Amino acid sequence: MISYLAYTLLGCLLGVLTGLTPGLHVNTVCILGLTVYPRLGIAATEFGVVMVAMSVTHTFLDFIPAIFLGVPEEETALTVLPLHRLLMDGKSYEAVKLTAFGSLIGLTSALLFLLPALYILPVLYTSIREVVVYVIAAVSIILILREGKSGFIKAAFIFACAGWFGYEILHLNILSSTQVLFPAFTGLFGLSTILLSINSKPKNIPQKEYAVLEYDRGLFTSGLAGSFGGITVGVLPSLSPSQVGVLMSHLYGGSVQRFLVSVSAINTSDAIYSLISLYAIGNPRSGVAVMLSKILELDWPTLMLFVGVMASTAFFATTLHLWLGRRAMQLFSKIDYVRVSLLVVVFMTLLVFLLTGFAGLFILALATVMGFMPPNAGVSRTHLMGVLIIPTILFFLGLR
Repeated sequence: MISYLAYTLLGCLLGVLTGLTPGLHVNTVCILGLTVYPRLGIAATEFGVVMVAMSVTHTFLDFIPAIFLGVPEEETALTVLPLHRLLMDGKSYEAVKLTAFGSLIGLTSALLFLLPALYILPVLYTSIREVVVYVIAAVSIILILREGKSGFIKAAFIFACAGWFGYEILHLNILSSTQVLFPAFTGLFGLSTILLSINSKPKNIPQKEYAVLEYDRGLFTSGLAGSFGGITVGVLPSLSPSQVGVLMSHLYGGSVQRFLVSVSAINTSDAIYSLISLYAIGNPRSGVAVMLSKILELDWPTLMLFVGVMASTAFFATTLHLWLGRRAMQLFSKIDYVRVSLLVVVFMTLLVFLLTGFAGLFILALATVMGFMPPNAGVSRTHLMGVLIIPTILFFLGLR
């Protein structure tokens, strides 16, 4: 038992590293871990405990770079603008607390819903498998039509451009599909947001030291709905937590605060449902689940062990998220926003070059230009997710 706790703490530390480091995704660490695992001399379940704790912690901590640096991952891409808005208003710590609360609610709800999910997921997966491409297309159309008469044509055009862009970069022979997404998402949702904000914001943005959240029914409902939305993300490929959150907020309404709670709940619960999916239908829906499927057979006792790891990780992850978020907020209050923004742009550009070379820089440049399109057209950045959705639809239709 003590050894499992030690491995859980190790996984939490790795999750902090992956969550706070732009470009370092859990899936990358899983690939590296799978390579070195045979040389570690530990049991498969112990290695699995490390990876599970890391994946859960990552879903908490990966919002901090999005809040303070505007650097997104696929899961947090569409939250960058709302988070940036709170940062510009001096409410960065409120964003930290909202995402911590959402992740905690999502994790708790998913664990409580575990037994029903074991029966619901197989039924849902079987019933939707044949029509998944049409469901994805319908969701995309709904998100486009929500722009109204004056905006839906612009939204459709941006969605199509992003889809063409995604199709082209995902079929490059010089970079893997995982590699191309880093410069693509950095440009579409990160650098474009930062560059647009530099000229219109003051040099120093004081941040409020404290944030008092009103834990009303709306926030709890958003978190609970986000937990169920995690199942949707697990079943429908190419739809991100951010996008499902946008769709849910459109259906039941809500503020920026509720949207952030919902997306963070989806993001964390998706990590849990991916393990449930592996156990219930044998279909791994995340990098960690794929890695686990290669080193062990996920039986009931092992699943319960991982559930215990997730529950204990929640305490450490929430504490780390709030503490590191406060430290980041205090540091951000003392620095020149424009200077830091330019440093972030330079840092991310160098990181893209180091990880993906000149091809990555070319993708980054195109993606950044494309990222300017939605705000200039007056529509949501949601439609830039066509970069994944259209290639996925074409794949399911056999039109690669």
